[in-house]
Amino acid sequence: MRWARAAISSAPSTPRPSEPSYLVNYGLLLAQQGDSLRAAEFLERAAAIDPNWSRGHAQLGELALSSGQIESAEQRFRTALRADPGDAQAHIGLAQVLLVRGDTDQALAHAQAGIEKLPEDSRAQTVLGMVLLAKGHHAFARQALDNALRLDPFNVRVRRLAAKAQIADGDGDAALSTLQRLTDFTADDAPMLARMCDLTLRSGRFDATADLLDKALVRVEGEPSLVHAAAEARVRAGRIDDAISLLGSYAKAQAHPSIWSHQLGLLGRQGRYDDAYALARDWAQAQPHQADAHAELATGAEMRGDVALARQAADKALSLDAQQPKALSIAAAYELKSGKPGAHCSALATLSSDKLSPGARATRAFLLGYAADREGDSDLAVQRWLEVHAALPRQSTPALNDPLGPPRELPLPLSGAEGQPLVFVPYIPGSGAENLLRALARGESIAVLTDRLGGHSRHDGLSADQRAQIENNLSEGTLQLFRRRYWRALERLKLPPGRLVLDVLPTLEWVQYAALSGALPQGRVLAFVRDPRDTLLHWLAYGTTPARAIGEPELAASYLLRQYQHLDRMRASAGLAVSVIRAEEFDTDRNALRERLGQALGVAPGSLTLDAPRRQVLGNLPERLESGRWRQYAAPLGKAFRLLAPAARSFGYD
Repeated sequence: MRWARAAISSAPSTPRPSEPSYLVNYGLLLAQQGDSLRAAEFLERAAAIDPNWSRGHAQLGELALSSGQIESAEQRFRTALRADPGDAQAHIGLAQVLLVRGDTDQALAHAQAGIEKLPEDSRAQTVLGMVLLAKGHHAFARQALDNALRLDPFNVRVRRLAAKAQIADGDGDAALSTLQRLTDFTADDAPMLARMCDLTLRSGRFDATADLLDKALVRVEGEPSLVHAAAEARVRAGRIDDAISLLGSYAKAQAHPSIWSHQLGLLGRQGRYDDAYALARDWAQAQPHQADAHAELATGAEMRGDVALARQAADKALSLDAQQPKALSIAAAYELKSGKPGAHCSALATLSSDKLSPGARATRAFLLGYAADREGDSDLAVQRWLEVHAALPRQSTPALNDPLGPPRELPLPLSGAEGQPLVFVPYIPGSGAENLLRALARGESIAVLTDRLGGHSRHDGLSADQRAQIENNLSEGTLQLFRRRYWRALERLKLPPGRLVLDVLPTLEWVQYAALSGALPQGRVLAFVRDPRDTLLHWLAYGTTPARAIGEPELAASYLLRQYQHLDRMRASAGLAVSVIRAEEFDTDRNALRERLGQALGVAPGSLTLDAPRRQVLGNLPERLESGRWRQYAAPLGKAFRLLAPAARSFGYD
């Protein structure tokens, strides 16, 4: 446009009406100054003087396009092209009009015609990029818009479009660099920034993403998508407290409810349940019209054991939203606690689980299974509980060797007892051994180790890397190595001195038992068993800790059968002493078993604590189904129970 200004400055104060070029240039200058009415007047005069001069019509089209007169703009651009089919500016303008109308094919043809003659024109490259972006040709659109940004690096509109194309092309890092030079963000930028964050967080650009979003939030305060993205960037960067503070600064009465729930989720992730409860209470007060706020308050009250508040808040949430999943689950649980399933359980059954979180889906399936159990519909109960396991994370259950093969000869114990006495507790999922372990852990004479049950278990002689070695060779050298590795791993835990160690093992097979008998002869085994059919039913209904999902009841039954058979062989061997505690007796009269437990553990019975803290179960429902309940499930689980019958007989169950 510099040549237009020069022409105007050298022209007389009043343009000569006989020269269309002067009229067009003067009209352009007036348009730049914001005087669109006078600009249109001079451009109309230029077009009237020379109707076949395409430039006058093209400039009238640009003026109409800038003022939103799409039909007039299209007419002017087409008139210009009739006068000069090669007018590049008219092609570009018409492409823009057709893009607005949604005719991307024709728009692309005109944009390509214009770019042939104006390859170094920023606007031509921009329009071509916009058309290609609309057609989904992201890589080509990005190339055109990158060219436009190179030609006009200070044009913020072009910069935004270039970033949009880079995001569409999947290059979040490039878009981040492009947008870092912007200082003035608007609410219209929020969707683009949110999509960019999805890409940059995957590529690890956490801090840079957080910095850019902080700049944007100064201009677009409280935009929920940006607040969530900024918090997530901080979480990924290891700054979770900073993320909680950020969300807290936006958690106000007028804030989007998702900001409150996001902050609650982060507090829960850190185990800050008291803070989460206080936040839920504040949310319910700040936004009393939000059903989710009252549902979260009900959840917090339930976790704290405040039954009255939990039920009151759940009822309030349901009065605002009869389908609120958390509130409905709490109300249904208390309904089951008080008797037979009722209206809340029926509403929970009709609630679609498609949009529920995995945790909410599992809770719903558990409650519906429990409701079916109370109504005597064992088939439906099993179906519902299998849905719970379908929602659990996939964790492969370790395969157990055949315990009924030729018995492995026990090695001679190593001489010289090393270290403190210890007790090995094989973990049988569904047996309820957690109750015994939680109780014993409360005493001051016992240290209970459950770290092997997690994904990052202790690394010693029972680890998978040495499994083949102890299976194939139990020589004195192997046993010495096994003992050293075990004690070194145990010493790293820095346990309080003088305490009896209970090492909870995920499984205990004959080959492991043989290695332990030779390497650690001062140890002993405590087996906590229950009727294996009740064990399977509890595993199915309540799940286990750690989570071990049941795919098929028969496979789970086969796994339990092998564990019981290994224990049966061990208790008849001459290796480590094996004491068996029947869970049913522990459930009914714990104090009566105090003497036997003291003898099995090798400690004074009076030092044992047998009152376990009650595990939190929704709605104060029982921690497990009644002993012998398996008999009600002969139809759906008959095949699995028949597999377990030999194990039941071996341990004295009829």
